[in-house]
Amino acid sequence: MELTVNDYLTQLDKAKTQTDTADAAQIQQAATLTKGLQFVIDQLDAGYLARYVWQVAMPSGDSLEVALETNLINIPMQEAMRLDPKLLEGADAKPVNLYLVATGTDLNASGLRIDELAAADELNGSTTALTEKMQAWVTKQLAQTNENRAAKAAE
Repeated sequence: MELTVNDYLTQLDKAKTQTDTADAAQIQQAATLTKGLQFVIDQLDAGYLARYVWQVAMPSGDSLEVALETNLINIPMQEAMRLDPKLLEGADAKPVNLYLVATGTDLNASGLRIDELAAADELNGSTTALTEKMQAWVTKQLAQTNENRAAKAAE
C-alpha cells in the first residue's frame, strides 16, 4: 500500500485498532506476536491502516505499551499530525511500513522507542521471520526497562 501524506492523515480516522493484554513472558511468545502481526497484515490487505497494541504487565512498576503500527515514517500513529511537508513531500506517494513502538516509563529518557519492522513489500508470505524479529525487539525493550528500573531502585 502506498499513500501520500494527505491520504494517510485522512485515513487515520478509519484505522483499525485492536488492544490486548499480556505479561512480560506472554508478549515474548511467537503466538502472541503473530496474532497481532496477522491482524495488521489483514487490515492492510483490506485497505486499512492498522494498530495492534499490547498492554504489558511488567514484574515491577508501570506497564509497558508495545504496539505494531502502520505509518509512512517512524513516528507513532498518535503523533501522525507531525507528518507535514517538512518531513515528507506531501504529493508523493510513499509506502506504508510496519513499525514496532514501545512506550513506558523507564524504557529510556524519552519513554519511547520506535523501529521499522518491515517495509510494505516485505509483508507478503511467511510471517515467521517477522515474528522472530519482533521477539528479539520486544525482549530487548523489556530488558532495557527492567535494567533501568533496577538502576533507579539501587540509587
